[in-house]
Amino acid sequence: MSLADKLNRLEQDIAVAAHASTVTGRVLSELMRPEPPPADLEKARGFLRSARDLLKHGEEETSGQLCQQAADAHTSMQQWLAVSDLAISPFVLRTFLEKNLPPRDQHQALIRYFLQKRPHAENDRDKLDYLVTAYLAPRSTGGAEALSPAELGRTLEELCADSGPAELSDAAGVMLDELESLSACIEDYTTFDQLVHARMVERVRALKTNLREEFYHPQVLQAVVRFNTKFRLYFELLFRQQLEAVRRETRQQLEQAWELVRAIEEAYEDLSLSKAERGSRPLAPEEEAQGAGERVGRPLEALEERPPIDRLVRRDQSGQKEKELSGIVARLARFIEKLPPDQAKAEKVLFTLRHGQVELSRWEREAFGSAARTAAPESVHAIQYALGLMALTEEELMRYREARSDRYRWKTHFDLLGYSVGRSVELLETIRGLIRKGAPAGEAAWFGPLLQTALRLATLLNGVGPVFEGDKAA
Repeated sequence: MSLADKLNRLEQDIAVAAHASTVTGRVLSELMRPEPPPADLEKARGFLRSARDLLKHGEEETSGQLCQQAADAHTSMQQWLAVSDLAISPFVLRTFLEKNLPPRDQHQALIRYFLQKRPHAENDRDKLDYLVTAYLAPRSTGGAEALSPAELGRTLEELCADSGPAELSDAAGVMLDELESLSACIEDYTTFDQLVHARMVERVRALKTNLREEFYHPQVLQAVVRFNTKFRLYFELLFRQQLEAVRRETRQQLEQAWELVRAIEEAYEDLSLSKAERGSRPLAPEEEAQGAGERVGRPLEALEERPPIDRLVRRDQSGQKEKELSGIVARLARFIEKLPPDQAKAEKVLFTLRHGQVELSRWEREAFGSAARTAAPESVHAIQYALGLMALTEEELMRYREARSDRYRWKTHFDLLGYSVGRSVELLETIRGLIRKGAPAGEAAWFGPLLQTALRLATLLNGVGPVFEGDKAA
């Protein structure tokens, strides 16, 4: 290679390092107070300018010396970048660049940097995976389909020039065929849950890992970009379809919750009027039997069942959510049991959650007492679970609001809030069934608290409502 060619190549490499250091410095500044890039970059540029001038005047030997000094300065810059990369995970890089879209020249320089880097770190593959897909499938153009396969191939050949193996091994060819076959069957899945349970991301990640250095081959990167783009678009489509289905169903459940609260109020008022009409006259046996009638609403046993809301959450997750609810109820019981005497007599105390807090009135705390459980097991059981649901809902609503700016992290809390709404409807049905004529005296004494519990639970659900009105509206 002639000296002029060396100078041209070195100039390109220094430009790549300059852009890469700019983005790397910005990412690091979000994580820590980084050490500034070494001044070698400006030194290298100065050496290059001088080397070019000397070469024009025929002083090739001196120009070559300056070229070597520029190369040494570039090497120092590469070392700073390699060390800095260790502090930046693929997730951090992706999150930063999604919120701070770099100019095209910086984006391309980052791709070239990771392609040319030697040796490659384990995380370099995941970083390049994201960078090259985002570069060749920009959101503004509607995806990689905007590029024909031939155009996509040519672009990758240019980016990968002099940076990877010339030919793929037979083993890599087999893995590439498997990647292509996985890409072809993406649309066979018709629901979001089916797509997730197919574990295609994990299978493709294993293929990418097993390709080792051949991952950086343009032919492999072309297949990777095609899979990533197709999977992302289809993932987003099914994801949005599921969210809309959950929102529609949850809005219906919220309406149902308030209908149940109105039914609970009417049942309580009817009992109050009936009691006032009877005065203190004891009921005759035939009147008591006639007044009892059939119980309305869900039986208490449903409190221990897995809630029938599989359309809101994946079947293998609802059991875990029920355990979380039961755990919160148990924490409430331990908290109330250990209250100091002065707080035990207070009208209200605060139960502190990991995120937020729940206010507990004296009568709500009494529902956890042994006397209440003996006299009115069904009513106090319903109140205990209602308080557990309130605590769970308050906590998940807070966490949802904190996470909603992230791409997918809010989804877990969205699912738990949907679960809470469905569980609340079931509980309100149970409360409606408890408030009835002919109930045992111990249970009837808790009808007023049950009404207050229902109103408090429904009021909390009002705060959850905006989450299901639109795209992360709350």
